[in-house]
Amino acid sequence: MYLKSIELQGFKSFPDKTVVHLSSGISAIVGPNGSGKSNIVDAIRWVLGEQSAKTLRGSKMEDVIFGGTKKRTAQGFCEISLTLDNTERALDLDFSEITVTRRYYRSGESEFFLNRRAVRLKDVHELFMDTGLGRDGYSIIGQGRIDEILSVRSADRREIFEEAAGISKYRYRKEESERKLASTEENLVRIRDIVAELAAQVEPLREQAEKAKSFLLLRDELRMLEVSVWLGTLERLKDDLARVSVDYGNAERLLSAHRREQEELYARVEALTAEMHEREREIERVREEIRAIEAREAEAAGSIAVARANLQNNEENISLRERELLEHGERIDGLLAQREARRTRLAELDRTIAESAAQSEQLLAQARAAAEASGSLSTRIDGLRSQLFAKEQEKNAAHSAHAALAASEQELNARGGALASETEETRARLAAEEQTAGEIDRSIAEHEEKRDSAQNMLRGFELRGEKREKKVSELALGLDATEREYAAKSDRLSLLRALEREYEGFSGSVRRVMQAAEKGALRGLHGPVSRLIAVDDRYSVAIEIALGASMQNIVVDSENAAKAAIGYLKSNDAGRATFLPLTAVRPRRGDRRELAHESGFQGWGDELARAEACYGDLLGSLLGNTAVVDHIDSAIALAKKTGYAFRIVTLDGQLIQSSGAMTGGSLNKNIGILSRANELKRLEGELTELEARRNTQTHALAEAKRELEAAQYEAGVARGELRAAQDALLASGAQKQQHEALVRALRERQAELRRESDALAGRKEALAAQLAENERDAQKIEQEMEALLGQITAQAQGMEQKESERGTLADRLAALRETLASVRSERESLSATLAQGDELIASLSGDRAAKEAAAAALTQKSCELRAQIERLDEERAALAAAVEQKRVLLGAMTEEKLRIEGARQKCDTQSKNKGGELLNLERERSRLENKKTQLGMEEQQLIDRLWESYELTRATAAEVRIELESVPAANRRIGELRGAMKKLGTVNLAAIEEYAKVSERYEFLSTQQKDLEKAKESLLRVIRDLTGSMETLFAEQFALINESFASTFIDIFGGGKASLRLEDESDILNCGIEIRVELPGKAQRAISLLSGGEKAFVAIALYFAIIKVRPTPFVVLDEIEAALDDVNVSRYIAYIRGLCAQTQFILITHRRGTMEGSDILYGVTMQEEGVSKLLALNLSEVEEKIKLKPN
Repeated sequence: MYLKSIELQGFKSFPDKTVVHLSSGISAIVGPNGSGKSNIVDAIRWVLGEQSAKTLRGSKMEDVIFGGTKKRTAQGFCEISLTLDNTERALDLDFSEITVTRRYYRSGESEFFLNRRAVRLKDVHELFMDTGLGRDGYSIIGQGRIDEILSVRSADRREIFEEAAGISKYRYRKEESERKLASTEENLVRIRDIVAELAAQVEPLREQAEKAKSFLLLRDELRMLEVSVWLGTLERLKDDLARVSVDYGNAERLLSAHRREQEELYARVEALTAEMHEREREIERVREEIRAIEAREAEAAGSIAVARANLQNNEENISLRERELLEHGERIDGLLAQREARRTRLAELDRTIAESAAQSEQLLAQARAAAEASGSLSTRIDGLRSQLFAKEQEKNAAHSAHAALAASEQELNARGGALASETEETRARLAAEEQTAGEIDRSIAEHEEKRDSAQNMLRGFELRGEKREKKVSELALGLDATEREYAAKSDRLSLLRALEREYEGFSGSVRRVMQAAEKGALRGLHGPVSRLIAVDDRYSVAIEIALGASMQNIVVDSENAAKAAIGYLKSNDAGRATFLPLTAVRPRRGDRRELAHESGFQGWGDELARAEACYGDLLGSLLGNTAVVDHIDSAIALAKKTGYAFRIVTLDGQLIQSSGAMTGGSLNKNIGILSRANELKRLEGELTELEARRNTQTHALAEAKRELEAAQYEAGVARGELRAAQDALLASGAQKQQHEALVRALRERQAELRRESDALAGRKEALAAQLAENERDAQKIEQEMEALLGQITAQAQGMEQKESERGTLADRLAALRETLASVRSERESLSATLAQGDELIASLSGDRAAKEAAAAALTQKSCELRAQIERLDEERAALAAAVEQKRVLLGAMTEEKLRIEGARQKCDTQSKNKGGELLNLERERSRLENKKTQLGMEEQQLIDRLWESYELTRATAAEVRIELESVPAANRRIGELRGAMKKLGTVNLAAIEEYAKVSERYEFLSTQQKDLEKAKESLLRVIRDLTGSMETLFAEQFALINESFASTFIDIFGGGKASLRLEDESDILNCGIEIRVELPGKAQRAISLLSGGEKAFVAIALYFAIIKVRPTPFVVLDEIEAALDDVNVSRYIAYIRGLCAQTQFILITHRRGTMEGSDILYGVTMQEEGVSKLLALNLSEVEEKIKLKPN
């Protein structure tokens, strides 16, 4: 047998269906780390039954399913199939080829198949037991198993040796037998306890059963006598219901007509109410729209006020800029006029200078001629005169500068006066505006006070409105709840009336009789018992149980009426009914005094039930002998104390008959026919109360709505006052903003004037300093000129005589030069002044252009503000018109709502009136129904007594009936029987059946006990036999493995010694196994002291030794040679080559030597990330092709 193929699909990294076709010999699976080689080993281990996710290198079993990649989605299941060649029938299956398949779904479901037939995991384990292929076998060996076989704990090695010894199946059977033995012993202990317990019960039950049989004989006789007496009574009952039935039919028809009218009125009221609510919602929606439009209108008004304030501020700023431009224009005009005058004067001075220069040239020519004659004195005098002339020029320049400075000072003084005047004007305006600001603040405070007052009023009105609206809502909810409760109870009442009308819950025969009486076919019928009596809810269950079927007994006037009704039933084949003729029923009341003061006693049945006086004997007959108590314990105590003289019933419906029989348990939750009558009366009263409550709530709701409308009106008025206050406040706010803007402009202008004044003062100070310095320079020049004149005078006196002519010329020339210097000085001063004037004109012109641009911007802004105000006025007018339109619509809608409310109230009043008529009609019908219900109750009482006492219907009771010679004698015998039954005391009727069951179970379990004891002995023998066989087989196989290990060790290591030893030969099935090795050329050492490669080689030797003794069909070795060097790898593959004749080897490897020694190479690659692919290469075929290839 060998592994033919492995088929993988969806397993770990093999999402696609992959088939590995294998052949005998050595197959090697190679590939890089992480490519999925070991996943093939996991697949083989998994399909052979591995259940540990950790062993399969996962955290949970779901991890074996392909989990998806970036390109592929995860799969929902995985499947592995191993196909084995079984032509030699190595496996115990009659197939030449066996395919083992395991399939696992992501939901957790797992399936196993053998040749496509579903099997259990247990079947797979048993198939491969003792073949080495099992879950704990040695056919799959990885590095973990190498460590396991060489572990410190020798007991951990046993599984491999047991599998190799072939005792795994025996151990499995032994464990199975031990589990069965434990279960058998547990069952045996339990059965012994039960048998002992049953043995103690058998004898007491036998005595109770004998007593019960005696009681049954007495009870059967009592049953025949009582049934015969009661049936005789039933045969005398009569009934007549014709008149009541006719009246009831007429009342029912009239009631139906009134109900239809009432329903139409209800529908009309509901429709009007819904329409009114719709109108209220529409009114509220319109009010919301009005409020929204008014808010927008107020917002527009505020925007208009702000825009107008901004416009006014703009206009004032424009006026201010215009005044400033006018002042600038006047100053520029003045400066231009001055500039023209100066330019004219400058031209005149230029002409004078030119004329004087020409005259000076003539005089100089004359002077030169005179100088030639004058000599040295003339030269000196000329020098002095030149100096004097220079000083005169300096003096003239100083005078010109002084004149220019004086002119500038005059201009500065004039500008200072203008600034002072404008500053005073600005201060006065600012003071006036600040006074106006106080008035505006006071106005704003007044408007804020009005707004706060209006807000408080509105808040108060809105709070009142909210409270009233809440009150309206609560009243509406209360009314709605009352309406729903009224409708629910009205529906319930209608249902109960229908049930009563149709005699629902009554037998068919009672229904037929009562319907016939209603139609007038029968007379003298009062109705069923349940229709004639009334009981408080507290006692309704007890009385209902006590009456039982008697509630359906029909009460009639006399025996003739009963006879007529019986004849009707018989002629119409309508069944049987019990009738109670009022002329025949007699009360049954025993001695009640002994129970009146007992604990738990509630009262007597005929006293707790109520009926008309004419039915007093009827109540006594039905309930006179029935006591009502609180609970079952009180009932049992009272029954024993009175010797079962009375019938006793508890409040929750548990019943003890005077015969001793007990009836009880849970009750059907459906309402009984007696409770139904009580509920009918209660519902009628509750509906009357609900009607009154509904009327009160309706009036209160209407009043609350009127109060709410008043509060809403007051809130609307307050809201209008608030809007007016807010508008006034917005206007004042806008005025304040406008005023603040003006004040800011004035303050800015004031600051600007102050800065200009400060600058002007600085310029004045600098000019004064220049004037002082100029005066000092002029004085110095005067002094220097006086000194020069003195020198010239002194020289001239010496030359007067010699140069009189030249002197005259010199005087004339000096005068001319003085005049020319004065003119030139004046011209220079005038040129400087003219330049300063040009600079001032340029400065003022630039300032004027800026102010004109600012004025133009302000004008543009004013235009925009006027357009905005006009647009806002139009929008406000449109909003006001919309508000008025909505108010007109609101008025119309309010009128429509009032009209609908009036119509609804009218319909509601008609409905209430119709309801009163309905109530009277229903009372009349109810009276007729009660009358019908009273008829036949006595008959039903006897039928109920038959059922309660003996569980017999009227038909089955006829079979028990016997002919009575004398009714009084029968009644005396009944008393004797009751006395005899009382003497027997407490009787357990169930003891007869219980004794039979217990004795039968006792015999059965005794037999079972003996069978289990035999099974226990048999299992102990099987366990002993299996243990002996396991010890013998294990000892034999262990010795063979030990011998094989010694020889294999020498073959692999080339020498040395190796052996296996049992640590406790007295317990060979449980003791540890010790491995002893002595490597060639080394002393014997412990396994733990060997190197990693030596340990691995020792383990490989042991595995090979096991395979030689117990060959397995195939072996999978997962990189167990990884720790070996190349030499030992060669030995390793050579030894495998020697074993492959009897065993197929599948190797997972990275080693070159292992690959070279293999027959077929399978390469596992991961070309696509996360997906493994398999490639096959037959090395022998490659070698043949290489040999055949020509050189």
